[in-house]
Amino acid sequence: MGGKDYEFDMIIYATGFDAMLGSYNRMDIRGLGGRSLKEKWADGPHTFLGVQMEGFPNMMMVIGPHTGASFCNMPRCGEENVDFVSDLIRYARDKGYTRVQPTRQAEAEWTEHVYQVAEKMLISKTDSWFTGINRNIEGRDKRVFMLYAGGAPRYRRKVQEVVEGGYAGFQFA
Repeated sequence: MGGKDYEFDMIIYATGFDAMLGSYNRMDIRGLGGRSLKEKWADGPHTFLGVQMEGFPNMMMVIGPHTGASFCNMPRCGEENVDFVSDLIRYARDKGYTRVQPTRQAEAEWTEHVYQVAEKMLISKTDSWFTGINRNIEGRDKRVFMLYAGGAPRYRRKVQEVVEGGYAGFQFA
């Protein structure tokens, strides 16, 4: 800066101040009836497999809240989600569908499963971005678990059950 050298023992890059929700909220994503994703997630994220939300057809996430990639090696587990989403789109296209979204029940059951798995872990009792607490953002003081803490193998099994069930939990139109 200004032609001067500065010596540091350590530099900390503080990024991601609104992990998991911030980028989605800033995009003002609107679903059916004009409802914003930010409104839907006002009390915490609600997803099916961390990939889609009821009321937001064809909006798919590969790394977002409640996905297996969020509490895993993100590049590796994100790749698995890309494969799943790609296969879901291919399935819908091959069947002649133009819209896909989870059922309200599938979304509710998955979100409840995410919370039940997390509840057994000490990390779910802390104030951190894992639990949705962000003191830098007004209103982000309610504890909701953002990640899927059931592990990558368990997540893969859950996804495989959905696929083997003909994409059970999704509705197509």
